[in-house]
Amino acid sequence: MRFHYRFAHFAASALLLATASRVSIGADSANAAEIDPGAIYRRVCSACHGEKGDGKSLAQSALATPPRNFTSQESRLRLTREYMIAIVRDGRPHTPMTARGLRLSQEEIEAVVDFIRARFMSAERHDLPPTKGN
Repeated sequence: MRFHYRFAHFAASALLLATASRVSIGADSANAAEIDPGAIYRRVCSACHGEKGDGKSLAQSALATPPRNFTSQESRLRLTREYMIAIVRDGRPHTPMTARGLRLSQEEIEAVVDFIRARFMSAERHDLPPTKGN
């Protein structure tokens, strides 16, 4: 069992390093029209937060703190756009969420946060139960 944990931890670490290394450094020159927030999410975020933003990923069992489930009602209520931008830029101490401010431009950070909010946190998502009165 100890071997399984070590292997999972090693595999998750390798996956995180591999995805982080593919992000371009010095992307400040990229303009907003060239930014693909879906590609940034897949490259940088999905290893931990999952393809569906629900925190279910290959790395989840190896992380000390579970990744945020963006599809939850709690996330929709608690995470403001500004707070999410700060977390992506600066990271969260004592969690696996590392700062991305040196690897992503401010425009890329804002674009990926807007992508997450629209794709996973929107109340209009079709897989959410209808609200009363609708």
